[in-house]
Amino acid sequence: MGEIRDPIYGFITPSETELKIINTSLFQRLRRIKQLAMAYLVYPAANHTRFDHSLGVYHIASLMADKLLPGKEHEDRRRIIRLAALLHDIGHGPFSHVSEDILEEYSSNTDATGKEKIHEKITAKLIKDNRELGELLSPVEKENITGLLSGEKVDISLMKEIVSGTLDADKMDYLLRDSYFCGVKYGVFDLYRMLNTLNSYKENYDKHIAIDCDGINSLEQFVLAKYYMTTQVYRHKVRSVSDAMIIRGLELGIEKDGIDFLNHLYRYEDTQDYIDNYLNYWDDRVINELVFSDKNGYAKDIFTRLHQRRLFKRIFSEKVKDLEIVDERFKDKIINITSKENTNVRRKLEKQIASLNILKCKEEYVITNSFTIKSVKEMSRNSEGEIIIIDRSGNKRSFEEESTVFSSIDESMKDMNFEVYAPLEYIDQKDKTEKLKELKSGISKKLKELEA
Repeated sequence: MGEIRDPIYGFITPSETELKIINTSLFQRLRRIKQLAMAYLVYPAANHTRFDHSLGVYHIASLMADKLLPGKEHEDRRRIIRLAALLHDIGHGPFSHVSEDILEEYSSNTDATGKEKIHEKITAKLIKDNRELGELLSPVEKENITGLLSGEKVDISLMKEIVSGTLDADKMDYLLRDSYFCGVKYGVFDLYRMLNTLNSYKENYDKHIAIDCDGINSLEQFVLAKYYMTTQVYRHKVRSVSDAMIIRGLELGIEKDGIDFLNHLYRYEDTQDYIDNYLNYWDDRVINELVFSDKNGYAKDIFTRLHQRRLFKRIFSEKVKDLEIVDERFKDKIINITSKENTNVRRKLEKQIASLNILKCKEEYVITNSFTIKSVKEMSRNSEGEIIIIDRSGNKRSFEEESTVFSSIDESMKDMNFEVYAPLEYIDQKDKTEKLKELKSGISKKLKELEA
C-alpha cells in the first residue's frame, strides 16, 4: 500500500497494483494535460491536471463502492470499479475536452457511434493493448474495465453509475477540485454527508444509485454547485475566449497552415502507429511546437497570443431571445452556429463582421460562438436520468418532488447565448465602451442582413 497526499481528501491509498499503474509512463503522461486547458489565464492557480483528477475520481469511487457494494461477494466488482475510475481519462489528448471537437471534426475514418467520444475509444484501446498495463492487468480484468466504462458489460448498473452517472465520482471530484484550484467556492458541497447517505434500489433484478432523504440538503448543494460552476467558471468570458482561440488555432493550423503534426494528431486512426504518436503529445508540447516554430502562420500567431496572454476580446454577447431574429430556422442556425452543418453560415457571418470598419481584421480571427446553459432543474438530471430519493418508508421518490428548493423551479428556463470574439484594442474604459457599443450595432445589422 502506498500513500498519496491530496489537497482535497488528505491521503489516497492505492493498492500495490494500483500504485504500479499510477507509476506507468501512460498514467504519468496525465500530469502534462491540464484539467481545464488554459483556464489559468483567468484563474492563475488552475494548473491542476488529469493526473490528480483521476486520482480523485479513483478515491471517491472507492468510497462509493465500499458503501454500496460491501462484503466479500462484491470484492471483484469493487476492484474493477476502482480500476475503471483510475483509468477513465487516460485517452485524453492535449487541452482535455477543448480539442475534443477538433478530433471529432477531422476524424472521419472513425467508426464511433452514438455518444462515444474518440478519447473514450482511445482509452479503451490503451487499456486493451498498452504493454505496461498488460503486465499489470489480466485479459479478463481489461475486458471488465472497458466493459464497465462503455456500459456494455455490467452485471449491476450500480457499478456503471459510480463511474459515470447522475451522481458519479467524476462529477464529485471535478466540482471540488476545479473549485479549489480556481480559488472559488461555487463547487463546494458536503461530500462526506452525501457519501454517508448513499443508498440503492432494486428494479427488474438490477440495482441503481439513490440517496436517503436525510441527504437531500447535501444533494441540493451538489446540484447547485454544478450549476454555479458552469455559469461562473466554465463559462467565464476569458475561459470561453481562450477555449475558442485554441480550437480556431488548431483548425487553422490544419486547414490553412497545413501543419503536419496537427494533421497526424487530430485525424484519428484505429492503428497502433496513431496511438504511439498521440501519446507523445500534451498541452505544452503542442504550444511549444506552434509558438517556437520557424514557420509563420495562423496557428503560430494565435497560440503566441495565448502564450503571451494577448487574448481576443468578447466584442458581442447577447441572449438569443434578445436578438432581433424573426425567422425560426435562422435562429436555430445561430443557436447551433458551431455545429458542422452550419459551417457556411458561420464563415459568412464571421467574414461580414471582420469587414466592419472598427475591426477590419482577418476573417479567420473573428470567432462566433453559441452555448446553452440549462436550467438548474434540467441540469440536475444531466443526460443520465433523474436522481432518486429513498424516503423514510423505503419508497422511491423523485429528487425534484422531494426537494422544496427544486420543485418550484421552472424547467423551461434556459439561457441560449450568442457571442463573438475578435482582436480589439482600446485606450481606456471610455474607448472600450464606445467601441463595444458600435460593434453591437454593427453585428446586429450583419445578423439582420444575413437573415434576410
